[in-house]
Amino acid sequence: MPREVSFTVGKDRLKGTLFDPRLSKPKNPAILFIHGWTSNRGRYQKLAQKLSDLGYVVLTFDMRGHGNSDGNIELQTRNDFIDDVIASYDFLSQQEGVDPRKISVVGSSLGSYLAAVLAGKRRTYTLVLRAPANYPNEGFEKPQYKHSNDVEILKWRYKVSNPNDTISLRALNDFNGEVLIVESGNDEVIPPQTVKNYINAVKDKKKVHHIVMPGAPHSLSESPKYDRQYQDIICNWFRTQYN
Repeated sequence: MPREVSFTVGKDRLKGTLFDPRLSKPKNPAILFIHGWTSNRGRYQKLAQKLSDLGYVVLTFDMRGHGNSDGNIELQTRNDFIDDVIASYDFLSQQEGVDPRKISVVGSSLGSYLAAVLAGKRRTYTLVLRAPANYPNEGFEKPQYKHSNDVEILKWRYKVSNPNDTISLRALNDFNGEVLIVESGNDEVIPPQTVKNYINAVKDKKKVHHIVMPGAPHSLSESPKYDRQYQDIICNWFRTQYN
């Protein structure tokens, strides 16, 4: 059964929901969900429950300035959000019944960027990146609110980026686990080149799996058809990863 949890980062409190598997083992694989910009954990509750039914401990949470967590969305920086995802990972890894060797991370949009960076800071088993956003290193410590719809960043995403160009691509380049990248076919925010940059950053191409959802927009919250399709993709992926 899901239960409400909270944990701190600095002086702020983050709110989350922890899903425990019905048939728990002494050590269970776990999944951390990282939502996108202006989204919240509510987007993943149904999917988290499905994954919990497969035997995973799952944590969804609200980053600062989002959902029910503390913080002002107009002041939080990407650096702040990295601290949030590290705090959430550490909280999940310390839960009874979690196998710390098998914690996977799922991110969407900004959450994918954060998931990639997190993989360079904490032991991560597998990565799932949906509609992965990327950002120049400049502005990392400035309020994300000012960059959310920055035209220059949107133009920048059409350029070829090498693994050493951004902290997200560098972290992914150093990552040795399996990576699933899910691309929206009609993404109006993340161009195909940005997705290619993430794919190219993975050293072992045998470990990168790329799925395109034809016709899908960037945000799936208003598209039940594509949201169900995405949930099926994720459940199938983690069904094959479970052991």
